[in-house]
Amino acid sequence: MPIEGFALTHTGTVRANNEDTLCIEPDLALAVVADGMGGENSGEVASAITMETVVSYMRNPPEDGLSPPGLLKEAVRAANRSVWEAAHAREDCKGMGSTIVVAHWRDDRMWIVNVGDSRAYLWRSGELRQLTYDQNLGNDLRTSLGLTDEQVRQYPHHNVLTMAVGATPDVLIREHEETVMTGDVILLCSDGLYGPIGDSGIAGALAQWPSLPGVAAALIEAANRAGGPDNISVAVLRKYEG
Repeated sequence: MPIEGFALTHTGTVRANNEDTLCIEPDLALAVVADGMGGENSGEVASAITMETVVSYMRNPPEDGLSPPGLLKEAVRAANRSVWEAAHAREDCKGMGSTIVVAHWRDDRMWIVNVGDSRAYLWRSGELRQLTYDQNLGNDLRTSLGLTDEQVRQYPHHNVLTMAVGATPDVLIREHEETVMTGDVILLCSDGLYGPIGDSGIAGALAQWPSLPGVAAALIEAANRAGGPDNISVAVLRKYEG
């Protein structure tokens, strides 16, 4: 599938270091955004291990015959083991973990998997749609108890993650499959983007900028104008005629 992509990250206006890691690997038809957490410097360690393990697994999968979503999930499970082992082998990395969102495409199909609250969005014909499920306390309460968005916002610690790569020996991975059409834009991002500007801010940038570098820069600028409280990472993909 003819896909063009552009990735950009920024520390934000508050944090001293960037714990996000991201990449686009055209030869693998793969894009990854990982947002690390924990320890003094271990957040960036966790996100780097997560991304590097996923890319390495997809480049040389040890198993044959897996479906694309099966391959992605096994890659994330391998990353979970790697981060878990590193967190227990190094005292300075104790308790570290990472979110991740990964996109992989073939023909007109795109498969997306995520752990934690890094997101994937689809921008199609002027409409924005979230494709991923946020694995946090608020979203789990919304799903299990039928709470409204306002009730969730009032709930203490609603943004606390309920799942992260490397936080537990096993990991629950969410998946989504999408048929991609010419002109579609897929956005992968860390919560440092959507947290400050929301879906409306994301849609506004996507509507105004035709180039992917322009979109990425505009999204990061908007998040920083809104306070930039966290690291901001975006990977923007677009299907073109080919």
